[in-house]
Amino acid sequence: MTTLTKTEGRKETADFHKSSSPLSVLTYVVIAGLYVPTFYRLFTYGWKQSDYTHGPLILLVFLWLVWRSRDFFSLPGDDRLQPGFLALFLFGLVLYAFGVTNRVMMFEAGSLVPVLLGASGFLHGRAAARMMFFPAAYLIFLVPPPLFFIDFVTSPLKRFVAAASEPLLAMLGYPVSRNGVLLFIGDYSIVIGDACSGLRSLVSLLAVGALYAWPKHLSAVKKSVLFLSIIPIAVAANIVRLVLLALITYYLGDSAGQKFFHEYSGFFLFLFSLMSLVVVDVLLDRGKTGAIQA
Repeated sequence: MTTLTKTEGRKETADFHKSSSPLSVLTYVVIAGLYVPTFYRLFTYGWKQSDYTHGPLILLVFLWLVWRSRDFFSLPGDDRLQPGFLALFLFGLVLYAFGVTNRVMMFEAGSLVPVLLGASGFLHGRAAARMMFFPAAYLIFLVPPPLFFIDFVTSPLKRFVAAASEPLLAMLGYPVSRNGVLLFIGDYSIVIGDACSGLRSLVSLLAVGALYAWPKHLSAVKKSVLFLSIIPIAVAANIVRLVLLALITYYLGDSAGQKFFHEYSGFFLFLFSLMSLVVVDVLLDRGKTGAIQA
């Protein structure tokens, strides 16, 4: 017969409650049920915004990332209280309540990140939280920001893309001028709309860049450089896209230019950005190799 001390008994009880499968399953089922209305609102409204139509794809990638990290469900519970993760979990719930009551989707949907990290860390310990960090953080890309933020970012991007495209076309010898976000080339005029700003492609490509950079065997600094390089790459890709649109419009007419923009420019943008990201990755890898050889 084994006799447990009072302290050992408390530890064994805490470990049982936190690592027991029914408690973990119940917790994640409750979290999933709590966010069902949130995802319904995202599907019916939030992701219908033109800049966030990629939301369902981000959700599928998140589920795949969780499946890849599913081993954390089987990790034994940590017998320590983990007050930090408990506080993070409670903070997420407060953020969720604030978002729901004030109808702020950014807070309502974004609260899922601290809720998941806090729950996994509290139930399974720090190792589980580390495994869950990237899948949970990846959910940021499916959270639509408020419209005022989109407008705030879109307008400067449109002006910058237009301002950068004009001298490039002039250097190539084309008759081009600009008035704000209106680009004139030959007898044609091109309005740089919200779709030309690059915000939609920037958010989507940041999600791709994060997925590309995270598994790389690089230092945290180089991973950050690789990930953040998507920002200038996406902006440069949009400038090149606008230049091509102007050239096609100049030579083949407005209908051909619109056909290129609506049917082919998205594929071009993604291919250009992905190839540029690979180039940055190769350069970083060469720098790492050169440092080792030195």
